[in-house]
Amino acid sequence: MFSTRTSDLLWAITSAVGASFCLIVLLVVAAVWWNPESRPHLDRVSFRIVTVALFVNMLFGISSTVGGILTEDSFLCGFSIFVLQLTLQFSSFLLFCIVLNLQLVVLYGLDGQKLERYYFIGSFLMSIILVIPPYAAGQYGWDPLEQVCWYTNDDPRQRIAWQIGTQMAWTAMLAFGEIAASVSVTIFMLKHRIRTRQIFVSTSGNGTVSSSPPQVVHANNYKRIIIRIALYPLASCFVNVLSIFTALHSTLTDGIHDQEDYNILLLSDFLYGGRAIVYALLAASDPALVRGIQTLYHSLRGSHNAHSIGKPSSNTSGSPTRSSSQSLVVQVELSTIRDYLPSEASIDDLPSRPEPSFVPSQKEGMINVPGKSASASQLRNEYRNSRYLPSTEPMDEEILRQEQAFHRQI
Repeated sequence: MFSTRTSDLLWAITSAVGASFCLIVLLVVAAVWWNPESRPHLDRVSFRIVTVALFVNMLFGISSTVGGILTEDSFLCGFSIFVLQLTLQFSSFLLFCIVLNLQLVVLYGLDGQKLERYYFIGSFLMSIILVIPPYAAGQYGWDPLEQVCWYTNDDPRQRIAWQIGTQMAWTAMLAFGEIAASVSVTIFMLKHRIRTRQIFVSTSGNGTVSSSPPQVVHANNYKRIIIRIALYPLASCFVNVLSIFTALHSTLTDGIHDQEDYNILLLSDFLYGGRAIVYALLAASDPALVRGIQTLYHSLRGSHNAHSIGKPSSNTSGSPTRSSSQSLVVQVELSTIRDYLPSEASIDDLPSRPEPSFVPSQKEGMINVPGKSASASQLRNEYRNSRYLPSTEPMDEEILRQEQAFHRQI
């Protein structure tokens, strides 16, 4: 029988580091949210879910640290595993809700902000339902197989039944659900991009183009953010699926008997302990938080400069600094103006302003505008230069409002 003390300490240390990372990121998020100028960067359903999941993972790291330090059965041993399982399931359901919300908003046009409360309520209720029965049945406590706080039942069949029924099966279903939802959103957006690229190719027939749902158009504008949001559930899927096999190994082999069993145990402890580290790093590198930190820095720096000279700060052109901060708020999460609709969207997706009438030309690939004949590419460039460059005309207020609303929902 191998001594598992080293693996227990690995679990405890990585869990403590992960909990510390989560706490640091949460403090940064609180600072960004506290400032009214940087707060709009965090006004996104997925980021609020990530913030709650980050707090839950901090509790997960603390309970894992306690479970890894204890060396004998006690009330604290069983309770720490109860908290561990509760936070583990709660976090897994929340991360699944991120990609689920993405699917509901992009594919079906539902309002993510209205669904937000149900994500939290449903995730918490499902977690409670899964962890209370095994805790009430005394299944959490000192593990005779791994010599650590985990499942107490030494009967292989009953132990596997409890592990699969209350943890592993649900973890696997959430992981595969995350994959399915991510793939569906990706395929849907790719199909839309292909279709919109073809609208200027064929101008035969009546020349009409079917319009796309507004949320799909906005999703194309936010494709980088959507891809970044998908990293959360994908990382969760990778960690969870791998941890399922490593956690079940000692049960299937009836303990730790050789070096291979011990190496798998080390991997299992590292995955459980490093889980909080992964989510803390993902949240810390989220573009919303990064831009919020930048805005907070410039805001505090501007306030300091204004206080030091005794008057409101201004830029070199004489316009107030607040105007630049308002521009940042307006352009929350938008990469550049040139990433918008004209290059890829259909005519029906463009802002609802008076448009010239498009009539199919006799010549293939040409579009007739009253008094002018132009190719599709020329028309797109002309439209882009006349409508979307900020130096010529500001963005349509209704389109901007829709963009901001979509940002808050994803």
